[in-house]
Amino acid sequence: MLRLNLKSLLILMPLLSLTSRASVIEFTDRTAWLAAAGPVTNIDFEGIAPAGGLTTFQAPVTISGVQFSGPWTSQPSGSGITESVVSAGLDYVNAWGSGDKLQSGPGVEFDITLPAGVSAVGSDIMITSTFFFGTNGGYTATLSTGDTFTGIFSSGPPTRSFVGFISTTPITSIKLVSNPSLAMIDNFAFSAVTVPEPGSIALCGVGILALLVITLRVRHVPAMQYPSSKDDTWPA
Repeated sequence: MLRLNLKSLLILMPLLSLTSRASVIEFTDRTAWLAAAGPVTNIDFEGIAPAGGLTTFQAPVTISGVQFSGPWTSQPSGSGITESVVSAGLDYVNAWGSGDKLQSGPGVEFDITLPAGVSAVGSDIMITSTFFFGTNGGYTATLSTGDTFTGIFSSGPPTRSFVGFISTTPITSIKLVSNPSLAMIDNFAFSAVTVPEPGSIALCGVGILALLVITLRVRHVPAMQYPSSKDDTWPA
């Protein structure tokens, strides 16, 4: 006979906490990510760079509440740049289809700070070496949650690659580092998707177990005997 009691419940509680830790899911398909993330805010970088040229920022730039930055890179002139919005009029930019893009120039790293409450983030990712040298590349993504994802594939043109994440806890920042050359992104999107908190999941599990204990106890209590007629006697 199966018998559960409070002691059994306490033994099972650590197992619940193991399965309810905060987690991050990685996506490499934009359609699948959008289906899971729901409505998103999309940054396409259009209308910032002049046709056939680029607009360079020597400090972090904020677009739609998202701050984009990169390491300050020394130049022969003594100055440095952090990132540039590059026009689709440039051949290597247009190789991945129409639309302006954000380039970490002349470096390989984006440091991105997100608005409060974001738990889903994704972007098209490209690496310029795949255009100039015909080789594929990869990205490493580091999230504020402490999770790091390596070996994120970045295809050569005309195919765009994508990487996205959904977390059970808010994502406040993401670092994207390309290898081997200039990082370039487009259609950077984010959303405050509702994901159950780990504590809520654990509490729900405890409630289910408690109901199970009560149900099993009720099912195994002997049924009360009632007299079938006035001549029968009640059980002692």
